Parts: sequence; C-alpha cells; structure tokens
Amino acid sequence: MSPRARIIALILTAQTVANVGPLGIPAIASLIRADLGLTLAQAGSFLSAYYIGPALVSLPAGTLVDRWGVKRMLVLGQIVIAVGLLAASTASSFVPFTLLLIGAGFGYGILNPTSTKAVIGWAPITQRATLVGVKQVGLPLGGMLGAALLPALALAVGWRRAVVVSAAVIALGAVASLLVYHDPPDAPLPPVIPGSRGAVASVLTSRDLWLVSLATAIFAAMQTVWMSYLVLYLQGAVGLSLLAASRLLALAQLGGMTGRVLFGLLSDRLFGGRRRLPLVLAGIGSAVCTIIIASTGAGASTTGLSVLTFLFGVVGIGWNGVQQTWMAELAGPRAAGTAVGLGLGVASAGVTLGPLAFGYVVQAVGGFHGPWLALAACIALALGGLFLVRERHRPW
Repeated sequence: MSPRARIIALILTAQTVANVGPLGIPAIASLIRADLGLTLAQAGSFLSAYYIGPALVSLPAGTLVDRWGVKRMLVLGQIVIAVGLLAASTASSFVPFTLLLIGAGFGYGILNPTSTKAVIGWAPITQRATLVGVKQVGLPLGGMLGAALLPALALAVGWRRAVVVSAAVIALGAVASLLVYHDPPDAPLPPVIPGSRGAVASVLTSRDLWLVSLATAIFAAMQTVWMSYLVLYLQGAVGLSLLAASRLLALAQLGGMTGRVLFGLLSDRLFGGRRRLPLVLAGIGSAVCTIIIASTGAGASTTGLSVLTFLFGVVGIGWNGVQQTWMAELAGPRAAGTAVGLGLGVASAGVTLGPLAFGYVVQAVGGFHGPWLALAACIALALGGLFLVRERHRPW
C-alpha cells in the first residue's frame, strides 16, 4: 500500500469510528428517552447537543492545525470524543447527559478540520474533492454502523454499555493515529507575503467564505433534522418498529456514503473542479426528498420509504466533502485549516439549531407535515447564498 493510500485509509477509519457512537445515539433515542424520562423534543436534541462542541471549537481548532500540525490534533480530537461518550454513559438525567455530549462534540470539532487538512495535503490537485469526499464517507459510514449495531447491542446489554463500547473503539482509533500518521514529505507552503493578513483575519473577512458557510449551515440543519427525527417519525407517524426504522436510518447513511464519493467525482471530473454546481444539485435534491417525506404516513410502503431514505442520504449527506474542499481552496494553503474550521463551526450551529427548532415546532403544531415542508422551503435561502459566491477555479 502506498503512503498516500495508507494515510487516507487511516483517516477514513478515524472518521468512521469517531461517528459510530454519536451518530448511532439517535437510533437508540427511544431507549434513552424511556430510561431518563425525556420528552420527544429532548430525545430529538441529542445530535444538536453534540454539535454545539464543533460549533464552538472548529474555527480555533482549524487555526491550531495550521500552527501545530495535523498529528497531535488528530489524536487529541479522538481522545476527547471517547472520554466524553464514556462519561455520558453514566448520566442519570437529561442535563448531565446533554452536557457530556457537548463535551464529546468538542473532540469532533478538533478532528474534522484536522482530517480535512490532512487529506488535502496528501491529495493530488485533480482529486481533492474526491478524496475529501472519501474521507467524509466516515461520517455516514460511522452513522450507518451505529444505526445498525447500537440498537441490537443496546437491547442486549443496555444503552449505557453500548455507548461504552463505541467509546472504546474511538480510543483505539486515537492509538492508531499516533502510530501511523505522518505529514506528506513534499508539502512546502508558499512564502509569506510581507504585510499580508494572518490566517484568521483573512478568513473572517472573506465574503465568499461566509456565504458558503451560511448556505451550507442550512444544508447541515436539514441533514441533521433527518438524522435526529427519522427514527422517531417512522415509529410515531408511520408505525414502524424500532429495528425497522433504524434500518432505514442506516440506509440513509449508506446513501450518504455513496453521495460523498459521487459528488466529489462530479466536482473533480464532470464539472472540471468547480464546486458550486454539485452543492446546488444537492440542495435541490434534499428539498424534494423532504417534500416527499412530508406526504407519508401510516401504511406507507416500506419499499418506497427505503428508496426515499437512500436518495436523501445521497443528496442530503453527500455534499459535505465538496463544501470543505471549496472552503480550503478559497482560503489557500496557509489558511486552509482555519477556513475549514469556519465552515464546520457555522455548519455545526445549523446542526445544533435545526433539530431543536424542528422538534419544538412539531410539538407546537402537533404533527410533522408542516415542519417538513418549512424545512424544505429553507433551502431557497441556501441556494441564493451559493449563487453570490465568486467561484475561482482551483486557485492553488
């Protein structure tokens, strides 16, 4: 195996195991809800809580990656996630469980911009979005494994021990990163131009970076609403069992795995390195899937739901690698980690606020139909922002 393939495989593994526990928690939300005595909105807020951490630390973590390097931040991020999940497994009520999930999310806020900068550093320029997309497969792959494995494990040994197992696997990923990762041997940075702004200032004053970040925050909110409420919706409104609904959540994550590679290939090859068009297609597709699920109800076809959830996974989860690549390219090599951190931080705010708002609206109106349609309508704002970005073709 070549050094590049070995490093990409390592980072994909780290991304995957880091998401098994956190993204598998919605699949066992009904068990946690029953044990801790939670409301529907509280049970649907777990991912929102987890992504508070990335919202707060992704930008400073990206800056630290630019300054301190990838390896130590890669290991640190995984350790923080593992410790946070281990502590969360001991919680006896909603508040400590939520606070500990937030703590675990700090680790993901460190890991994600770090792994993106690592892949961009190792990737040939003509394969950036594709390889970042491959790296980002770890999120839906971890989510798929979590949705497929955690319910069965939790039913067998309890949800607390299931979460402990997921934390232990993440800790093993940290050890592997410490032993295997190294920077590419031929990655010189361009010289610093006298009088130029620092990485943080250049990123925070960039109109285009803010437009991409805010637009994809809406994408991220839609994605996480689906991931947070799909099982609860399918159980409550459609009448599926926990295991049947969890299998559809896993199928959506499988679609996300497919989409992250597909959108990277489309961006790098079919669209010649352009990043806007794949994101526009993802946004339109996500809105259409959300409108369709709003029309489902009791007695809905399992086959139809399977197709729908898979397709949403492709378009609603698959865009992420293209977005991170575009942020890094807009910023340039010296500020790539900071720019990716900004995008992840703003997206994480959408991830946090979206499911919370959705859950409370569902409770307020007494159903899912209107909230699903409102969620789909929000995508128009995101598309408008993307069309204002001044796209530059592979600037470095």
